Parts: sequence; structure tokens; C-alpha cells
Amino acid sequence: MKAWWLAAAAVAAQAAFGGDHEAAAGSNVGGRGITANDGVRFVDAAAAAGVDFRHANGMIGQRWLAEVMGPGAAVLDFDGDGKLDLWLVQGGPLAKRGRALPTDRLYRNTSANGELRFEDVTATAGVAATEYGMGIATGDFDNDGDLDVFLANYGPNQLFENLGGGRFRDRSARSGLAAAREWAVSASFADFDGDGWLDLYVANYVDFTFENHKVCRDLASRPSYCSPESYQPVSDRLYRNLGDGRFEDVSAAAGVAGSFGGGLGVVADDFDGDGETDFYVANDPVDNLLWLNDGAGRFANRALLRGVAVNGDGDAEASMGVAGEDFDNDGDVDLFITHLVAETNTLYVNEGGGFFADHSNRAGVALSSVHATGFGTAWFDADNDGDLDLFSANGAVTELAEQRGVEPHPLRQRDQLWLNDGGGRYREVLDGGPAFALRDVGRGAAFGDLDNDGDMDIVVANNNGRTRIYRNDSPAAHWLGVELVGAKSGGAGAIVRIGPCAGGPAQASAAAGGAGDSGPDCRRRRVRTDGSYASANDRRILFGLGGDGSAQPVLVRWPDGHTERYGPLETGRYHRLRRHAGLPP
Repeated sequence: MKAWWLAAAAVAAQAAFGGDHEAAAGSNVGGRGITANDGVRFVDAAAAAGVDFRHANGMIGQRWLAEVMGPGAAVLDFDGDGKLDLWLVQGGPLAKRGRALPTDRLYRNTSANGELRFEDVTATAGVAATEYGMGIATGDFDNDGDLDVFLANYGPNQLFENLGGGRFRDRSARSGLAAAREWAVSASFADFDGDGWLDLYVANYVDFTFENHKVCRDLASRPSYCSPESYQPVSDRLYRNLGDGRFEDVSAAAGVAGSFGGGLGVVADDFDGDGETDFYVANDPVDNLLWLNDGAGRFANRALLRGVAVNGDGDAEASMGVAGEDFDNDGDVDLFITHLVAETNTLYVNEGGGFFADHSNRAGVALSSVHATGFGTAWFDADNDGDLDLFSANGAVTELAEQRGVEPHPLRQRDQLWLNDGGGRYREVLDGGPAFALRDVGRGAAFGDLDNDGDMDIVVANNNGRTRIYRNDSPAAHWLGVELVGAKSGGAGAIVRIGPCAGGPAQASAAAGGAGDSGPDCRRRRVRTDGSYASANDRRILFGLGGDGSAQPVLVRWPDGHTERYGPLETGRYHRLRRHAGLPP
């Protein structure tokens, strides 16, 4: 059995490099990272912004598996004022859960005059989320134009309906989503059947209870957290939105039922380019899942056949967080997965039609990640130079020797940022500002422009510790922001393109077909809030443009396939693009 402490012991030898051993000439495998001279800079602004949230995992010395996982976080504009608010997931006691339980916290963004500020509005917003929380997903499930919230819990899940006016109500019981009392970690709102209503995929972990808790030990016979393989896996669930506030469990009918085990991250996209919404699930520590949609309500797991079940060496890894984006601008969706210490993170390049190859070493993300355990992650443009960079929130799951006896929770590691060199190879930023000097037990990571200054900030949820807000203070560059309005489901699943592929009638017509139009300046982004680990991101699209301040044409393929061209749009601001307000391609 592959125990977590075996992987921890292997890090000294750095034995696992993950997959592709054809390191390209000039890549940074074993090379130098990027120093602060490159200008990328993040600072922790949580305290100054009024966010004093501290997660509690309920640890009392028993080393229950549930306490070492979680929590997630969400950035969302819940009140429609154009500013991103924060929903932070709380745990609390695991045993003896009485009446006086801590709740998730909702912070309203009150920033003004360039100063980032938040106020706690949990009580006034009607948020009473007192289950033992793990993850969060956001989406407009009732098509009323605002974002609702699903909470993945260790125990009954919850659904909070956004009523508008800054208030929520608990719709868990009526929705049918609270019936399954399993250990859910991550979820994704996505319209898999194309009926205009957001459905829900819930990634479940393992069957851990206090009654079946096992005592595990490390190589020195010290008590340690058990591997998830010590427990039976729990099947994920797929819920179909019935359009009246209720969800139907269609897991069996859709073909996703069964014990596939250890789901921690999930992302929806069209991975094979057939126009249907698929799901990819990061599993710990067994084969990952690629559920391909046949368009008739059925899914088939094609992960092994398509090259994303295991790494390029054929090894299953302890997958935590997941990101899906077209990082190489070739018109299809690639995948990045964070993993356990010694396994390295993994980058799967989509080589067309949903067939993938492990390019982790070639891209430079393998060796630099071997010393850390990664959770929350995303592809995003940290420096707004036009290409996608990578972030990983890190934190161990087995005690670190140098922290034992010094730290009450000896799992602290530094988070990591990798910059894209413009050619699809990555170099770690060794000094990205004060934020990256911090050591925490990183778990969830949510991404969005909190201060609306045109660069991406990061909210990191730490296990049994304080939430961090990594404000992006990198040098200014040109940018363009897009928010879609006037469509069902808030435009979730729409594809937004900029560049030559969005610029003219002939080019736009080709791009509307899906994955066929590509090139170094043609960028594809999907309107989504899912991905990462147990967290939810801003649904707006933010394009970095580097030194190009010229107005940009934008092509939008709405979720139902209707395509419109907008602009050219002025840079340096966010644009609300309304359905039927653009031009035909």
C-alpha cells in the first residue's frame, strides 16, 4: 500500500520526476528560477483589508484523516456591485459538535480609492453554514442573474440560494443535495445536458468515520495521518438541475456511479472538442478520471486511453488540485495537476481531440515541485504579459521533521509561482514578494481581481490557520476584462476569444467552430468558476496584453453555440458583454 509517509521519505532522493523524460534543450529542469528583478510581486493584504478569518480543523491529537484536508475559499460578487467578495469555508470541531458551532464567513468588498477593504456580513446576509466544511462551488443554478453557493462538507452538503439584496437562504433540504451524507471535497456547476440549467458534479473522497478510524505510523513508528488508501473510496455524484430548485441524482443513469475513489479536484470543459461538456477529476492516490460526454446524457471514463489517468511513467499519483486551460494557444484544453511531495506536479498537453501527453519535465514544472505537496492551483497571467503562469498552494499531509516539536501543526510549506517564458516553459519565481516567504498549510486557492486594478489576486485558504490575500502588486501592463451578462446560467461554459481569430468575419467564423482556430495571439478562455482545490474563482475573464494597449476584438461563443463579435474594445477596463448586443461573426 502506498502510504503518504513513504512519499515523504522519498523526497530526500528526489526519486519521482513524473512522466516526460525528454527535457528539451534550454528548459529549466534543474535550472535557475526567477528572482525579484523580474518585477512580479505579491503581498499578504488580509489583515490590512480587515479579513481576520482563521480556519479550525478540530484536531485534538487523534490524527483523524478529515482534519488534515480542507478548506476551500470562493471569490464572488454576491451583491452585484462589481466588486469581488469572499466566502471562507470553516471546519470546527470534529467530535462533540454541539449547538455553538463556528460558521463559514462572508466578507463584503467595500474597497474604495484604491484601498482593499472587506467587512464581515455573515449574519446580515443570512449565512449559517455550520457543517464541517471542505469545499465550495458557485453558479447561478436558478437563472435569476446572481451567484448561488454549494458547500461540499464532511457530512450533509448545503445549497445557499442568493436572494438578491445581499441575502442568502438555505435551500439544502428542498434541493435534494443534502441527502447524501458523504465526505465531499470539491464540486463543479456545469450544464452537461445543454438545457440551460446548471447541473452539479460532486467529487467525494473516502469513507472515513470515527468508528473506522485507523492508527497509522511513520517509518519511525510515530503516530501519523493514514493514507486515504486505508479507507474505502466513495463514488462521486452527478446531479441534474430540474429547473425548479431541485436536483436529481443521475449518477447511475449517467454512468458515473461506482467506487472510483479519492476525488479532490474537479473541472468541467470540452476536452475532446466535440461541443459537449466533460468532467476531469483529480483522484488521491489512484487513477484520475476523464468523463467524456456522449451528448445523450451518458459519460464514459476515458482517462487511461486519453493519457490523463496516470503520469508518463505509468504511475498513479496523489492528485489534489486541477486546472484546465489552453495554455499553449493551440485551441484545445490542457491540464495541470498538483501532487504529493516527491511525485511532482504534472502538466498534460492536449495534442488534439482530447489525447494528452505528459510534458511535466519538458515544461519545467516537475523538479521544482518535488519538495512540496500542492493543493489549490490555477493557470493565470500573473504579470499580464499575455501568457499563462502557474500557482500552487502548498502544505504537507505528514509531519515535517524540522517542524516537529516546534510547530503545533508541523505541515507548513511555502506556496509557489511559476512564470511562463512565452514558449510554454516555466521557471519558478524564487522571490515573488513577501507573500511567498510565508509558510502555511496551504489548501484551497481562489483567483480573481479583488481590487479591479486589472491584475489577478489570490486568496489562499490554510488548514488550521489564517486566510491569506495575495494582492498582486506587480508592475502595470495592459489588460482587458470581460464579463458576460444576459444569458442563462450566467454564461457559464461560454468561450471567449481575443486576437486575430476574433478580428474579422472569416476569422471569426472559423473560430466559432471550436478548437480549430489557434495561434500564438489567439487566446481561448472558458467562463468558469471551478477548478483548483475545493474553491471557486471569479467568473470574469481577464486577458493580459503586455505592451499592447490597442483596442481588442472579442469573439464570444455562448453556451448554446450562438456566436457574436464585440469591439474592438478599449483596454484597461472591464466590459459587460450582453447576449444579442454584439455583431454576427
